[in-house]
Amino acid sequence: MSSGSLPQPLRRAVEADLMPVRPLLPTWMRVLIAATVAAVGLAAAAVGFQLALRPDLHQIPLWLSWGCSALQLAVAVLLIVMALREAVPGSGLPAGAAALAVAAGVLMQVFVGITTWMHSPGMLLVDGTGLAAGLGCASHDAALGTPALIITLWLVFRALPVRPALAGLLGGAGAAVGADAVNHLVCPMSDLRHVLVWHTGVLLGLMLLGWGIGSMWERRRSPRP
Repeated sequence: MSSGSLPQPLRRAVEADLMPVRPLLPTWMRVLIAATVAAVGLAAAAVGFQLALRPDLHQIPLWLSWGCSALQLAVAVLLIVMALREAVPGSGLPAGAAALAVAAGVLMQVFVGITTWMHSPGMLLVDGTGLAAGLGCASHDAALGTPALIITLWLVFRALPVRPALAGLLGGAGAAVGADAVNHLVCPMSDLRHVLVWHTGVLLGLMLLGWGIGSMWERRRSPRP
């Protein structure tokens, strides 16, 4: 059916619904915006918490300290890129590839924690202080990762994500892995109870938060019967 054969009431209804839209920025520019905001947030959190490099950094091989932190940051950017691609219909990667990327981020964080513990025990957990130290590191991780998660979700929801829950999961994983890349260099404890409970716990928590926000946004967007 050509546009000229449309009934006049339908034509008027369509024309009344038309409105200008803001062009979506290219993916690389949106990634640059997210990375800039995340970097500013990381710096502000580091200054606010007066974070300093861990005292046993000299005992850890360069490839494991600065090298793995740089690799984690690269993985974090990749996950955020995948989240932003989900904001454009037809540009998202297969769900299997997204799940593999998220799993790789989690496994890398666990691998770095275990390998660091093997090279240096760091500060030992003292009875009665484990909870306080864990809560302190958890708050650091959350503060470091939250700005990246917020800006990523804002950029995603300004577009038209077909799978917003998956985009939120990817954004949460990227924010958490980026935060751990910094905390890996400043947290003085290598004890696996501390690393796997608190650091990995915050990583999973930010992923779940991103997924949950994406799911709620999807339910609000879906038309009610």
